[in-house]
Amino acid sequence: MVMTTDASAAVCPHCGGTGWRLVDEDGTQVARRCECAESTRREQLLEQAGIPERYRHCTLDSFELWNAEDPTLGRAKRAVEEFVDLYPESGKGLLLMGAVGTGKTHLAVAALNALIADKGVRGRFADFTTLVLEIQMTFDGSGSSRDILRPLIAADVLVLDELGAGKVTPWVMDLLYYLVNSRYVHNRLTIFTTNYSDFAHTAGQETLTDRVSARIRSRLFENCRRLELRGGDYRRFRLAEASERSTP
Repeated sequence: MVMTTDASAAVCPHCGGTGWRLVDEDGTQVARRCECAESTRREQLLEQAGIPERYRHCTLDSFELWNAEDPTLGRAKRAVEEFVDLYPESGKGLLLMGAVGTGKTHLAVAALNALIADKGVRGRFADFTTLVLEIQMTFDGSGSSRDILRPLIAADVLVLDELGAGKVTPWVMDLLYYLVNSRYVHNRLTIFTTNYSDFAHTAGQETLTDRVSARIRSRLFENCRRLELRGGDYRRFRLAEASERSTP
């Protein structure tokens, strides 16, 4: 039942505020969830998804193809749009790879926002560094790493942002593999973002495999479509643009 504490709030004309309405199906009246209740449920799902305030505005429409000389921006946006449109038949998750500021997190969160708002998906956002720190804080027995991972494993769609950021211990790596593998075996789709590439472009540069282990990278090969954004830093571009405008 949809409840409200505001007596002045408008009552749905279709269900009278009950959240249910009677519809005629083949001559028989059956109860169905009212659209107002579904709208409220999806708003609650957005609140529960854990999307940081900084990224809540991110949508596919607001993703700028700011660099006309970088075709990877348009390709990545179209691939993410296709992923959202096809869900739950998307087939594979997404692995967004690229340098800082290329728009990976914007696209990942935009997909999550769209899936929750348009399709009622149970989604979750997790930052890799924060997740690792939370797991490490359970070392003193003050919490359970399984309790931390359980809602991430159960989510219909998970965004795991900044994969590979920060060094982790072998024990934490095992838990991260448990997370990735559990979602893999339950056929739950994950959107990963990472600043690391599969290829070392300079001597001594670490790859994604170096950061997360070969077995986790292998799971990503099986379960994710790889999208690489090669453009420059959007934030730096906008700062430079603003600086030029303010220069007399």
